[in-house]
Amino acid sequence: MHYQKIAKIALFEPELHHEVLELFLAHYVHIAENLSILTHSENIKYINETSRFQPNVTWCTFENRKKDELLIKQWISEQSDVDLFVWITLSPLWLNFSIEKLPVNSMLVIHNYHFWFDYENHKAPLFHHFKTIWHQWIYFFSYRQKQKIWLSRFRYWNSLASFPFLPPQRILPQHSTSKNNLSVVIPGGIKENGRDYGLVIQLIEKLPTTMAIELVFLGDANSHFARRFLKSMFKIKPITVIIVHFNHYVSEDLFTFYMQRATFLWIPLMPFRYYGGVLEKVGFSAITGGVLDALKYQKPCFLPFWYPIPSGMEKLVLPYTRIDEIIQHISESESISQRKLLFE
Repeated sequence: MHYQKIAKIALFEPELHHEVLELFLAHYVHIAENLSILTHSENIKYINETSRFQPNVTWCTFENRKKDELLIKQWISEQSDVDLFVWITLSPLWLNFSIEKLPVNSMLVIHNYHFWFDYENHKAPLFHHFKTIWHQWIYFFSYRQKQKIWLSRFRYWNSLASFPFLPPQRILPQHSTSKNNLSVVIPGGIKENGRDYGLVIQLIEKLPTTMAIELVFLGDANSHFARRFLKSMFKIKPITVIIVHFNHYVSEDLFTFYMQRATFLWIPLMPFRYYGGVLEKVGFSAITGGVLDALKYQKPCFLPFWYPIPSGMEKLVLPYTRIDEIIQHISESESISQRKLLFE
């Protein structure tokens, strides 16, 4: 695909969305003659070295929004002559960030469309979330006006849900001499919001007791909800199921290790996700970073049938309507693995 070259592009990712930063890096690295990036120091650990060390890319990192405020402002001011400045994530935490001026050709990436542009029509019921009343109050008396001010500073905006889905530097599976169980990895922390962990319980209940698999929750599982959920899992799991989880932030090395050895990824999404007092329609007004992980690591991924399959991922996404369909895919993969062992 041919793109017209752009002399200078700057990317600013102040949050911990390394998978989104990598998407934009992959999109712009072949377009820009010079690409300057400022991001949180944790993100750079997750960026593949081939992508990170491109000769036209310059990196700058910060540790803390408040402590490094002068560094951030100085870097943004130095981008005044760029052809395109992209602010990748602007969460409510940054609405109070004091800045005089953004580069003229600046673009804001919208992660949660309803929160920014259609709040009234998508307000969550008052008792949908235990903080709903507070979130809606602070939006109407604070965030709404600040959003208008921030939007006026950008020349363009683009919804992340409609951004071209170009692959980052793909990481191919590493060859392993060990005979691992089939591994189903659920990337991301165990959170009640937007994920249907009742389906995971159903998987354990319906899984044949002869089927040996490893089920990996690849994210922080230290919340009260996560501990309660895992406790119920261990009560019903057969001895053939190995459950792996972490009570801390998952490091880049661990994340890569389990993603590379995964047989399948699974993102047990709900159709709607709560954010700041509204309900976002998953896949349409907001996306999930796990899909970007599936693309990066080239892993077959179980997704609900209603989630729109991004272009280029048709062969990776395995849509499901019932848990039995997931078990069928796992069973077929197990059969293939057993046949391979017979001839080794």
